[in-house]
Amino acid sequence: MRMKAILLDLFSSFKKAKPWKKVLLVFLLLMNLFFFTTAVIKVNYEVLTPGSINSIVNTNAEANDYWVLKIDTDNSPGNVNTVGVYHHKKISYFQYLISKLSDKIDLAPFDPKTDTTKEEDIIRGDLQKDYSIDYALIVAYEAAKEIDPNIHIEYSFQGLRVLAVNRDSRSGLKPGDLITKIDGRSFEKADEFRVILEEFSGDDVIKLEILRNGETLELDSQMMETEDGYKLGIQIHEKMTIDPNKTKPKFERNNKLQSRGPSGGAMMALAIYNALTDKDITKGKVIIGTGEIALDGTVGAIGGVPQKIATAALYGADIFFIGEDNYEEALAAYQEMKALFKPGFRLIKVKEFKDIISELEALP
Repeated sequence: MRMKAILLDLFSSFKKAKPWKKVLLVFLLLMNLFFFTTAVIKVNYEVLTPGSINSIVNTNAEANDYWVLKIDTDNSPGNVNTVGVYHHKKISYFQYLISKLSDKIDLAPFDPKTDTTKEEDIIRGDLQKDYSIDYALIVAYEAAKEIDPNIHIEYSFQGLRVLAVNRDSRSGLKPGDLITKIDGRSFEKADEFRVILEEFSGDDVIKLEILRNGETLELDSQMMETEDGYKLGIQIHEKMTIDPNKTKPKFERNNKLQSRGPSGGAMMALAIYNALTDKDITKGKVIIGTGEIALDGTVGAIGGVPQKIATAALYGADIFFIGEDNYEEALAAYQEMKALFKPGFRLIKVKEFKDIISELEALP
């Protein structure tokens, strides 16, 4: 009854109000309804926006609030940072409208029937981050060993980590599984696995030995038909395991990470390398960069390049390293946002990890 009385009183006041007040009230109500509706209604689009940078390595000499690895040395890791972007799927209509206003935001259709979900992206991103840390450690320790023979790292191939599984896959595999044998045969790299896989097609049963949550299982897998022929319908990556007891200097991994994906590999390798060697090759520069790192030191292609260039500009980079496969895209974004960069910003194209070292060693 009390609520009814309040509403009747409001209605009575509205009827007695001057016309301009009625118009203003109706306008405000409509605006509130618009913002509420656009914030609640979801649309099938995904956005990629500029993000943030993260420090990487702590040592006995320098400690940051956030870190990926701690290296047991008294050297400086330098001001080396990875750069990330913000990725949102099935956004609100309000987010969609805001995204249309900026060319620094990538807006793309999202198909919930075929595209990976947010949860699947998180799982894959965590698995990618895991192997990128391992690869960065291996590349950095091996490179530093050329300067100091006391530096040592031991690692071995464990199998193929399943990063993602197609919804139509008949493999029986799950993200996180580790494939160790195919058809009863061992393999030492992904290419060997693929060669054996080519022996099968159609409805052939493929016996896969896997590790899942520490348990050894054998799956009867089958291929799925795609436009490119018969495939298992999985995304895989070689899994290396580092022996911490035989690695010097010792290192510690942070299990509470803020970022996902493999694109920080090259910068992680640089920060680790700088922490391992006595000479600080960063020379006080603010270094940001992006690129996946391979075991042979190759800097691989990544996504979100324009957004990462914009992020580096916001955080005052002195140097931005980018792999050669992404260089043209990065250069276009760099030229467009040149007015935002502080004097001295350099965009440097690299092919391999050793190119990063050479570029920094050549600095005055």
